[in-house]
Amino acid sequence: MPYLSQKSFPLLLALLLFIGGCAAPGLQPVQNQPVAPTATTNPTVSPDAFSGQLRQFVESADFDGLRGLMDDNLFVIAFWPGNSLPPLPADDAIGQLRNLHMIGGSIRFPEPDAPLSELLGNQDPLHIFQSDVQVVDVLFSQGWGPEGLGEAMLFVAQRADGSFWWYSIIIAPTGFPRVM
Repeated sequence: MPYLSQKSFPLLLALLLFIGGCAAPGLQPVQNQPVAPTATTNPTVSPDAFSGQLRQFVESADFDGLRGLMDDNLFVIAFWPGNSLPPLPADDAIGQLRNLHMIGGSIRFPEPDAPLSELLGNQDPLHIFQSDVQVVDVLFSQGWGPEGLGEAMLFVAQRADGSFWWYSIIIAPTGFPRVM
């Protein structure tokens, strides 16, 4: 009978475990859950329907749903007035939203006709970002931040193929200034 050295035993054990793992009866490979179709993949969805879905996911703090509405590689978190993080991958943006900005309680969308331009210092909210992004809707919301005192604008953009995505958020930690 051949002699098995101490040096070759770990190699042989690893090889046997590998082969055994490949042929283990009854085990199935882990299947990723199918991703539910989102409005971002359907160019026939209207901007209002997409924005309604975004609103619903924010109000229910559905981070998986929100992640599905984002572009994989481009989400902008900005702070009013004037500070912006570099564009983030969607997973990093969700982490920031979950851990820093959506922690103060319920977020609500109280003013469907909020004076967005005035809140942004008389800037057109549809044209506040880079010119190659076509913003088509802006949602005003309240209840952001650890104490729920912040306000935010959520920006929906449209791609060349007609589909939509949640492009950005501008957060005013203590609310946007009101001009009397």
